[in-house]
Amino acid sequence: MQKLLTEAKRKLLSQMESILGNECYNANIQNYGPGGVREAAGRSFRYPITFRSDDGVKIKISNSTIPETINNKIIRSGYYSFGANQLDVMAALEKILYLLEECHGLVLDK
Repeated sequence: MQKLLTEAKRKLLSQMESILGNECYNANIQNYGPGGVREAAGRSFRYPITFRSDDGVKIKISNSTIPETINNKIIRSGYYSFGANQLDVMAALEKILYLLEECHGLVLDK
């Protein structure tokens, strides 16, 4: 049975995922500035997160934070795709959150 995902926990999960998703970097991407002048090699980008809706539709977010319209059941389904593999990032972050609460005294809800 899954634990209750309170508003505070949902907000923290969304913030942690945003930090994680925005830490991607590709050194092979070339950056060009105004006038076509090459500025530097490499570029950071937000890694896209995909959610599975109740009816199986995939919702992909690649340029912003997780919208408030995504319900708690769907938010828990968030994952990063790596070719044929996937990282269930939201499930992992939720487990880390509960570890911090249970073993390290983190208190989000009173």
